[in-house]
Amino acid sequence: MKRVSILLFGVVVYAVFFATFLYLIAFVGNLQVALGPWLPSLPALVPHSVDIGGAQSAPVVAAIIDLALILCFGLQHSVMARTGFKAWLKRHLPESAERSVYVLLASLVLMLMFWQWRPIAGNVWIADSVAGQAIGWAVFATGFGLVLLSTFLIDHFDLFGLKQVLRQFLGQPAAKANFVTPFLYKLVRHPLYLGFILAFWGGPVMSAGHLLFAASMSAYILIAIRFEERDLVRQLGERYVAYRERVPMLVPGTSPRGGAKSDAGELT
Repeated sequence: MKRVSILLFGVVVYAVFFATFLYLIAFVGNLQVALGPWLPSLPALVPHSVDIGGAQSAPVVAAIIDLALILCFGLQHSVMARTGFKAWLKRHLPESAERSVYVLLASLVLMLMFWQWRPIAGNVWIADSVAGQAIGWAVFATGFGLVLLSTFLIDHFDLFGLKQVLRQFLGQPAAKANFVTPFLYKLVRHPLYLGFILAFWGGPVMSAGHLLFAASMSAYILIAIRFEERDLVRQLGERYVAYRERVPMLVPGTSPRGGAKSDAGELT
């Protein structure tokens, strides 16, 4: 019964994550406006986005609330991703459910952000031309596409906890973590994070609120990379150090100096 319960928990958590990820795409891109004429039900499914819906507040108050939400998101991700916290969690939960618990809490924090985000009016830039709009949407779509592709390159179902709960249900031992650098990971150490940065800055319109979101999330990503890479160097030693010295962090073709890799990533 316990094995079935853990499996069902992992499956439900994955479904929650997937729905949250889809909402994130719509939230960042204001897709209820862009796609509303072709998908009339989308505005009802996505009532809040980075520029639409949400409580109205004075710009300074809105900025403080929005930054607090991003800080909450960052703390949950960074604290729970640390090796010490994972070890503590495994002492209090079935080991196979540890990743699912992380994914569930990350999804809930994102839901809180969607619900409480305060739009900030005023456009920083707008792509008026057809070509400019096409480029903006291409960057946005490429970013989220890169995120999804990166997760599958490093084992999507392990990253989001499904493989762990399935293995425990089948009575199989937990899979050993291996250090792998497939395809995009040979070009940059963090293709998943690069994808998020492109997605956050993409689109044809950049409002003041969207700029705050993109800049704050990008800053968090750069900080998170440092913590993740420190853990990876501690776990993998010279293998990771050599990888860091060989492969750029985020931009292909640039100097590899400045960090090391992760993305929730190469340990699969």
